[in-house]
Amino acid sequence: MKDYQQHTDKYFLRSKLILEKENINPIVRYQVFTRKDIDCLSGVDEAMYFIKKHAPEAKVYALEDGRYVASCEPVMKIEGRVQDLIDLETVYLGFISGELTGELHFPAIYHNAYGIVKAARDKPVFYFGARHFAPEDDRMITHLCHEAGFAGCSTDNGATHWDSEGIGTVPHALILSVYAELLERGLKDNPTVETAKLFNSHISKRIMRTMLIDTFNREIDDTIECAKAGVIDGVRIDTCGENHSQGGDFWKNLDKDIPEKYLFGRGVTINSVWALKLKLHEIGLDNIKITVSSGFNPDKTAAFVKADEVFQEKYKTPLFDIIGTGSVYPGVVMATSDIVAYYSEKDKKWIEHHKVGRGENPSKRLKLV
Repeated sequence: MKDYQQHTDKYFLRSKLILEKENINPIVRYQVFTRKDIDCLSGVDEAMYFIKKHAPEAKVYALEDGRYVASCEPVMKIEGRVQDLIDLETVYLGFISGELTGELHFPAIYHNAYGIVKAARDKPVFYFGARHFAPEDDRMITHLCHEAGFAGCSTDNGATHWDSEGIGTVPHALILSVYAELLERGLKDNPTVETAKLFNSHISKRIMRTMLIDTFNREIDDTIECAKAGVIDGVRIDTCGENHSQGGDFWKNLDKDIPEKYLFGRGVTINSVWALKLKLHEIGLDNIKITVSSGFNPDKTAAFVKADEVFQEKYKTPLFDIIGTGSVYPGVVMATSDIVAYYSEKDKKWIEHHKVGRGENPSKRLKLV
């Protein structure tokens, strides 16, 4: 294992293995941005050098450090073979996020990690936040999460605190890579289901089969199709903030003191998870475990646990089972990387290709480096 892979989210390493085994290797374009205005950009130079070192054939377009950047404006675009790039994401995002966030106050991280665990009650909580911090801080942060009661983390470097290896599910990048392969071959199979089948074929049976099901904003339909294919134990819902989750656009009065922002709207809400779990319950698929992720700080965790109490009272089954979160430090500046296009070698042109709601943002300031 290469040194940087110790700091890489495990699902990227497993994704690379699957792509290599299946000889799936499209040329893709990643887009990197933050959801915050940045007065003085930093960390991009370090991220760029890291990418060029480990993927020398890739093209990197970037803004120079020191520039002003508006929220969601790309700070970097990367083009190359997905097998060369997919396991680099955690580390290069960590360089950017770490520099933009600045010096960490570690007691605050422990305080928030403990608050999440306390709010979660009997729900296991896993730390998925490696990309939000500099790689050299992962060891301390995962130690604090372990001490606070987290059940594990996504990097092999941090997982030694639990005497285990990194855990995780499936990233959007793997599903989009499989989808590109299906498109090139003229196949119309469901890419989420096909990715779940590949995971099931190539990854050790001791690993829980948890499938990401929000890539195409068909959270309910893709969950059911994966379950009926018999290749999953559970799903992870991680609907992005641009989308309303499938089935989650109704209002559910839970008769609890739950802040409205967690009940409904865009992203992972109580309504979205309620709609998914209710459908699974109605068709006899309560055995499918649900992992919720995206912004689970102490307050959001507490709101979901209250909703879980109501759901269990009504249906005698949990609303959700597991929490994955990286939200252990208020004020962290999170950089994001998404595949937004792939190069069709059949049609000899770039094709728009991304998860629903997260397309490519234009930028005239990026320069090839």
